[in-house]
Amino acid sequence: MWLSRQHPSQQDHGPFYASDATLSFTTSREEPVIALQDALLANADRLLREALAALDEGDSPLARSLGILGMEESGKAIALHERRVGMAHSPEGEAFVNDRLKKLWREHHLKLDIVHRFLAEEQYWFGVKPSDPEENAEMLGTIEKWKREHNSFKQRGFYVDVSPEGELLTPEDAAAPGAVREVIEHVHQIGWQLRLGEHIEGRRQEDHERSVPPATEEEIENMRRLTRRIDPEMAERLLESMREGSEGTPINNASYGFTLSSEPFGNVGRPGYEAQDRELQALWERLHGDDGSVP
Repeated sequence: MWLSRQHPSQQDHGPFYASDATLSFTTSREEPVIALQDALLANADRLLREALAALDEGDSPLARSLGILGMEESGKAIALHERRVGMAHSPEGEAFVNDRLKKLWREHHLKLDIVHRFLAEEQYWFGVKPSDPEENAEMLGTIEKWKREHNSFKQRGFYVDVSPEGELLTPEDAAAPGAVREVIEHVHQIGWQLRLGEHIEGRRQEDHERSVPPATEEEIENMRRLTRRIDPEMAERLLESMREGSEGTPINNASYGFTLSSEPFGNVGRPGYEAQDRELQALWERLHGDDGSVP
């Protein structure tokens, strides 16, 4: 028999996360996709903040359960981002929701898989210094363990149960607080890295579509001086490409593309941008100090 242990957030804010049963869009426009991704990131941020609050209260099993739920929401947001990137290279008019996305939406371990890969590859890493490989390896090892036992670990923070051997299992059973905090703090970065990724991918798509006019003779001579120490054949190919210029190529399924905003702070305060807001606030404090003064 399972005895529910309801967390206050279930009473105040409704379900922890959206149903994973179905995923479909009947429109060829990007608005529902963007709205869904914003909602996922906002909910992931809420769950992760509640997980940190539970840790501060000494409840590491509940924190781990909430952290896994936040990771699953983050995984779905990553999957939507990657599908938007892929749509630029898919046949024009292809449906956004494909079999891979449907399967990920249904299967919980795939959500943790994609989170693990995203953090391991650090495709959009941004920091004042390189990430720590040893620290990352330890954190990724914890996520790998959570992937294998995701359902058991997720339920253990909410319910009382009895093991097959008759042992009482309660939410108070130990979960290493340090490891839980480390994972949650890394997963918190996903929202920020995805927003950076949107800008990076938007710039790539703009460059792909932009035509480059033939270079002037002055520009070619300047480049010739800069490349005099590299392989002559390679240098000549580069100069020849400069003489010819290039025609931009429109991306496919452009409605799902990433449009660069002319207002760099236009999304501040919007749901789904919480992680970005924290990083901007931290940057401001590093530059100006807590009281706004310039160091």
